[in-house]
Amino acid sequence: MDEITSQLHAAAADAPATRIDVEHLISAERRHRRHRSWVWSGIGVAAAVAAVAVVPALAAGGPPQAITLPAFGMPTGAPPTPVPLCAGVTPQASGPLPPLQSYDTVRARPTEAPGDGVARLTGALRDALPSLLPTGVRIDPALKGCSEPQFQYHPSYREYTLDGTVRRGGESGVFLLRVLPTATDEAAPDCRHAIAPDDCEVVNYPDGSAALVSSMVARPGQRQLQVLLLRPDGTSVLAVTNNFRNDRGGNQVRTSKTADEPLLTVEQLAAIARAPGLTVYS
Repeated sequence: MDEITSQLHAAAADAPATRIDVEHLISAERRHRRHRSWVWSGIGVAAAVAAVAVVPALAAGGPPQAITLPAFGMPTGAPPTPVPLCAGVTPQASGPLPPLQSYDTVRARPTEAPGDGVARLTGALRDALPSLLPTGVRIDPALKGCSEPQFQYHPSYREYTLDGTVRRGGESGVFLLRVLPTATDEAAPDCRHAIAPDDCEVVNYPDGSAALVSSMVARPGQRQLQVLLLRPDGTSVLAVTNNFRNDRGGNQVRTSKTADEPLLTVEQLAAIARAPGLTVYS
């Protein structure tokens, strides 16, 4: 198990579900655990691979702030270049696989074969990154044997995932991407659905997509930034980065700062999430 995956698989205490509707109580709790796993991915909470299907539980917080920003400059033109894969399509399981998760999505589930989806999404991201990353910043993949970022497909959660480290010189931070169908109760942009509802804003784009942009503080000077993009085609894209790392020893977790500030801004995270081709509906 590589270093990044080890950090992302640390255990976490989960808050209780907030729904009252008995029919949805169990699924809401599972959804909450799933979302909490993304919140502290770099701080030591279980990674998405060990959690439950994405759809956040409703969390307490003030009304969302809604603003509209101009569209980012997105690359256009030819379709993504086909690329060879440097690792398996599905990750190696470190233990028994959880049962297949099920939840309603905005559109009918994609029928694309996982291998085709991994190749298509990987090509789309690799084509987009050179124009989206700041000068001197690179993303090192967590997958062993890979020199460039590559997605994998988690069949139990029906999502495409990419884990890595964002680097610039001696500075670094966690980098995560998740691409999956949007759940029906998350289709409308609402900061109650954000990873950090108390520090969140809704950003609307001219193409009809919207992003929940939030930030969380681990310790003074240590921040984690998250962008949850809701595409109009029914795809959700989660992008996460931070400027600290988690070191686990026994039952204790220590965090250490790895950069003065996260190497990517929320605007740059959003630009990556909005890259053409990052959709489950090809």
